[in-house]
Amino acid sequence: GLRLLPPHDAMNRVKEVERINRREVETQLASNTRGDAGSWDVSKSWHATYSDSAYVYVGGLPYELSEGDVATVMAQWGDIVDVNMPRDKGTGKPKGFAFICYEDQRSTVLAVDNFNGAKLLGRTVRCDHCRDFREEQAKDPDAIPDHVARKLSEKELEQRKREIVERNAELKAHAAEKEQRFAEARGTATTAGEREEAAVRASLLGDKERAANAKRRTHIEEVLSRRKAGAQAELALEARKKAEWEERKRQRDADEAAGRRDRDADKRSGREHFAPPPPPPPRRGGGADAVEGGGGGSAAAFDRMMSGGGGERKKKRKKERGAGLFKQAPQAEAPAEPAGGGGGPAG
Repeated sequence: GLRLLPPHDAMNRVKEVERINRREVETQLASNTRGDAGSWDVSKSWHATYSDSAYVYVGGLPYELSEGDVATVMAQWGDIVDVNMPRDKGTGKPKGFAFICYEDQRSTVLAVDNFNGAKLLGRTVRCDHCRDFREEQAKDPDAIPDHVARKLSEKELEQRKREIVERNAELKAHAAEKEQRFAEARGTATTAGEREEAAVRASLLGDKERAANAKRRTHIEEVLSRRKAGAQAELALEARKKAEWEERKRQRDADEAAGRRDRDADKRSGREHFAPPPPPPPRRGGGADAVEGGGGGSAAAFDRMMSGGGGERKKKRKKERGAGLFKQAPQAEAPAEPAGGGGGPAG
């Protein structure tokens, strides 16, 4: 395995990586008993230990190199997405090492195997995997942990927040400077006029986007206002219907209560309160009552049509039949008395 050496002994580390690579090649590419050469498998290599990191450490760099120069040299093993070269805060000069991030993690294997121990401007370069590189990120000055804030006074807490804000500004400026140098090395840097044009274009796009957002918000507010008005109108209609129903119910209950009071008062006074009987239905007979009772000519005509007409004759025949039923039958004549004139037997 990889034997870690003291970090100050850079040359020994370079030689150690070279020794590991040679031994690994001899082991994986050795011939078997039949004389067949082996094949190199990266999954069985010591490089697989760093398969989750796309960063490499490059040390021993000449101090006159910039981020762009380093990116140009290291780009021969893959596309580079980040170059982090620490600089001295006082002088701004590079410290002689950098952290390179490749787009493809497999490029780190090529860089370590080929660039470690190489000579660059007379200096031996050390190139090795970097497992846990994390670039410093901007912090939130209002997110100081509670266990730290409790140990600080108000004045010290405000000072700590100011320091965080200043450090965030430095990180932002450093990122912009690194991006510019990286772009210059790639040949994608922009001039001042192009940057100004981009700023104007971004401003116009921002204005259009803000106008569109304002128009969208206005439209949404109008739609919500209409829907709210419609909902309020429906609620008012339901409330009015409910009030009318309650008023009718109250009036009906009051009428029923008044009727009960009147009936109770009539019972106490000995008089019952009855509703007037309904009028009798009109008679449909053909008699004189039907004619004289207000049925009118239409009722009489209807009776004559249904009875076949001749109402007077029918009444006369009915009267004659009734008189015949009650007429007494004639008595039988008494037998004639004998000529003798006596009523007793002859003697």
